[in-house]
Amino acid sequence: MATAQMRPAASQPQPLPFRDRRSTSARDRAALRLLSAERSDEVFPILLEEIVNLGFPRALVTQVDFDTGEVRPVASLNCSKAMQRRFSSALWQAENPIIGVLNAMRAVVLPRTSSHVAALYCHPVLYRNLNPCWEAQRAARSDCLAVTNQYGSSKLDLETQVCRTCGMRAYAAAVVVELPARSSERQLAELGNTIDVANSYLSRLFKVDHYYNRMRDNDMTIAQLQTLMQSMADPVILTDAQHRVIAQNRAAERFFRLPDDVSEGAARAVELNNMLFSAALSSMAVSGSLDANRDMTLVDVSEGEEVLFEAVTAPSYSRDGLRSGLVTVMRDVTDLRRADQEFRASMLRLREAEEVVRQDRDRLNLVIENVGDPIIVADGAARLVMLDPLGQKLFGRVAGGERTDAVDPKLIKNQVALDTYLQNFTFSFSNQLNSTLRLYEPESKTEIDYDTRSGKIYGSRGQVSFTITVLRDFSALRKLEQLRIERRMLEMEKFAATGRLAGTIAHEVNNPMEAIKNSIFLLQGRVQPEAQPVYEILRGETERVARIVRQMLGLYRHSDQAGTVDLNSVIEDTLTLFMRQLQRFSIRVEKKLEKLPPLVGSADQLRQVISNLVVNAKDSMAAHGEDHGGAEPAQTAARSKENVLYIRSRQMPSADGIHASVRVLIADTGSGIPAEMLRHIFEPFVTTKGEKGTGLGLWIVKGIIENHGGKMRVRSKPGKGTVFRIDLPTVR
Repeated sequence: MATAQMRPAASQPQPLPFRDRRSTSARDRAALRLLSAERSDEVFPILLEEIVNLGFPRALVTQVDFDTGEVRPVASLNCSKAMQRRFSSALWQAENPIIGVLNAMRAVVLPRTSSHVAALYCHPVLYRNLNPCWEAQRAARSDCLAVTNQYGSSKLDLETQVCRTCGMRAYAAAVVVELPARSSERQLAELGNTIDVANSYLSRLFKVDHYYNRMRDNDMTIAQLQTLMQSMADPVILTDAQHRVIAQNRAAERFFRLPDDVSEGAARAVELNNMLFSAALSSMAVSGSLDANRDMTLVDVSEGEEVLFEAVTAPSYSRDGLRSGLVTVMRDVTDLRRADQEFRASMLRLREAEEVVRQDRDRLNLVIENVGDPIIVADGAARLVMLDPLGQKLFGRVAGGERTDAVDPKLIKNQVALDTYLQNFTFSFSNQLNSTLRLYEPESKTEIDYDTRSGKIYGSRGQVSFTITVLRDFSALRKLEQLRIERRMLEMEKFAATGRLAGTIAHEVNNPMEAIKNSIFLLQGRVQPEAQPVYEILRGETERVARIVRQMLGLYRHSDQAGTVDLNSVIEDTLTLFMRQLQRFSIRVEKKLEKLPPLVGSADQLRQVISNLVVNAKDSMAAHGEDHGGAEPAQTAARSKENVLYIRSRQMPSADGIHASVRVLIADTGSGIPAEMLRHIFEPFVTTKGEKGTGLGLWIVKGIIENHGGKMRVRSKPGKGTVFRIDLPTVR
């Protein structure tokens, strides 16, 4: 408590002398009344009433507002408003006597002046106490503001009256009492004691009010925190140091609290969730990672489905710095993880697609670089986008859609021709264009007619995005085709000249040969026995010359008797004609004749084709048997492999369904044709029979087939046999 000692100060105001005795009666009476006060703001009115009861006419209390620095009356008794305004001041007005009393914290008597007609007694009132607050006691600190103000252990600073331990804002005030005309020292001592007693009660009640306000603020903060917890959609759980649940919001109760309509499954789910949650907290406590994130799987009590949470934990600490529990916020990341998995899968598919695109791009670039033809890519405005290396040689390089080099005037001419072509095609209505473009070729230094093939690529809006043009140099093919046509014309002229020559020779030779044949026939039976061999030779060679003449006449003479021909009937008739000869050489015939459409042609000529091929096959297999060293055909067939003549016929369909064809295969197992002779087998006077053959049979056969619009092919392997393939069109 403050002492009643008053030391003399400056000339004015004059401090009171030390009070060595106290009036116990007045102080006891005041103490009894002050005990009835329940709040700090009730102390000043009681104090003022007690001061008036002591015989003083009027009194007031001025208090410091630390927020604004103003000093203004807060309670008065028997004081007019004008008097109250005279005692309003501020902390920075040091010349004011009231401010001086507050700074000195000593009771003084202010003598009578022009501003007040009577003397005034000013007593400072400051938050002080002999005992520190419980926060300072718990922290064992000695810088409690109440004790500091009581003993004056540090310089008083009115502007910072805040306790460093509990953070409480204190009070500072001055009691101003108007003194009567005559006042004794005993009255002043009793007045000071009464004010000191009131200050001691005020200090206690002020601290109690501070605690009450703090508790109220704490309750409000707790209520706000509870409201915040309950409003959160994520489960929030507060646990103590032993991981027991202290508080949880409604979202957490969904997983950790039994519902009203409890079932066995719900009870098991809640039990499992609590066990998993406690195990997770214990695991984090053992690992020392309490302020970390952890994935946790719980069971939805109402739905029975698994829910994946990300538990974010943070430790809570007491004022002593000890860990008092944990705060856990769990975020439902089930959909997030599912989305993350889908995103990862999409990214994987995207990378795979990018890899496929990259491979396709590399493959396309490889194809473009090695296609062997110039390729031009232009955009929708007919501007060049890309040229392959061959195109760069013709038109110059391209970078960023612009050509970077075109020094040669002839290349500029190529560019102008290409630009004109691209402009016409890009803005035309056709999707494709096949044309020609005459360009200068730098390597050969000649102008070449390139065949162009162009197409359009459309965007999503139906507009032309790109055009692709491929240039093909067919000059070599055209030259080759020209040479082939010229060679064909030469062969045709040669064939025609040979035919005319053969016809002329045959016609001129045929008449004498008929006379010779008739003479030989007349000599039959008149030849001496010793001349019979010579006669037979003469007759055989004459028949041979006659046969050659007939073949030459048949080659030159074109048959005009064309009609529908049943090819299978022609084959059957030919086989029937030669069946005796085939059986004589033990040749087995295998035939497979499918149903064929009728052909348009000459039946006699086609019968001549089949007959010639069948006779050639018979001769080849007979010669192959003689090579195995036998005289009789039956013995030859027994010692050699089996001789078989294969004949197949079938219809070959076409892509358009109109231009079909008929295919005939005639194969034998004879001696075959040597490789060096195979490429010339269809030329005249080429034979594998030596002196027995004329070399005109296959030549005539091929001519007949070609006259019918067909084709003839042959393949052979010496010692294995020969296969002839004939393709005849059904529509000519």
